[in-house]
Amino acid sequence: MSGGSRLGQIEPRERAGAQTARKYEYQYERTARATLNLLTSHQKHLCVYCDWHDDFVIELEGVEAVYEFHQVKGRKLSQGPWSFREFFGVSQPRTSKKAKSPKSGKPAKVSDDAIFIRMLQHRRNFGAACSALAFVTNSGLEPGLTSFLAAIKAAGSAAGLTGEQKGTFERLAQAYEAAKLVPSPRDLFDWLRELRMLTDQGNLESAEQALLELADVIVNFSEIELLQRQSKQIAREVVSQVRRKVAHTSTIVPASDETLRAEKGLVVTDLLSTLSLSSQAYEQLRKGDSTDAVKTLSRLQRYCQKHGWSEHLVNICDFKSQWDVWRTVERHALTKVDYILLEEKAMSLLRQNLSLVELVTEAKDIAKQFAGLTGTSLTADHVLGLFFSLAAQSESLADTEGTAAL
Repeated sequence: MSGGSRLGQIEPRERAGAQTARKYEYQYERTARATLNLLTSHQKHLCVYCDWHDDFVIELEGVEAVYEFHQVKGRKLSQGPWSFREFFGVSQPRTSKKAKSPKSGKPAKVSDDAIFIRMLQHRRNFGAACSALAFVTNSGLEPGLTSFLAAIKAAGSAAGLTGEQKGTFERLAQAYEAAKLVPSPRDLFDWLRELRMLTDQGNLESAEQALLELADVIVNFSEIELLQRQSKQIAREVVSQVRRKVAHTSTIVPASDETLRAEKGLVVTDLLSTLSLSSQAYEQLRKGDSTDAVKTLSRLQRYCQKHGWSEHLVNICDFKSQWDVWRTVERHALTKVDYILLEEKAMSLLRQNLSLVELVTEAKDIAKQFAGLTGTSLTADHVLGLFFSLAAQSESLADTEGTAAL
């Protein structure tokens, strides 16, 4: 995907700055939720931009600039679900067989406050760099809107639409083309197929419930025994980070990627600092299940700080990663007795409070004792990985005991 503009090269249509009303807090909370996805390895999110061209924009990893634009709309549940007209600015045609063809007469006028026409601006501004458009709301959609979007996604092209949905699309395309909102009906169809409708997201009417949702997610990226009040406080801090980025309104366009990320974006290092984690070591561990990796890293980091080994944290994480791989492949090649003995020897090192140099020497000796018992030879690095795995477990035990004391 290439040929699109970069996010910092185009002036946003507006710069409102931070607001305090509940609907704006809902926007910040949904943005905060998106930033937490920076911690998951499968998402491949590079940065989340706050209130820049849209309520939040996700930049994906890659050589070319690729962005996902998210429009956030909070709505009181008493107002009911979003209607077709509210979203598209055009009413659906009547379903009566006697209804006129949507191609006859003048095109329908599109309401200026329609949600979708504001979203379409990103397609025009950023071209191929606009990877996706998403609508985020705490509410739902009326059946007519839901069925229309479902029909669009199910059809391979506009020609694949039939009956009522065909008439609805033709009316919409005619109105949007006349208003110069889309280059052609085909472009409109393609953009509608890629549209994401994220409904029932978060809580607008209860700030406490909204905070608890974020806190529950944060527990998965923090200490195993993180208390609810602690996770809620971290959630507040993440939302505050979003609010500060939104409040920054003096970015000069054109802005470089680095400048825009610093002034309007949140990256993984911003989150890790809030969660008191090492960003360098986090990246070293971010290979498999990142949730478990972050939990382990937090404990390893504290263990290394206690022993003055923080400068070696990246290598220590690498040792543990090597041990995890070896254990997965070779554990069953050892007899149960040998495996228990190996763990006991590593545990004995943990109890001796050795220096790092002494620990390396002992690890080499243990590796020699178990040489030739498995297909992949046990090395000193593997033994060190086992040692630090046990060290992380000891910190987990300390967490549990500390929580019980509270």
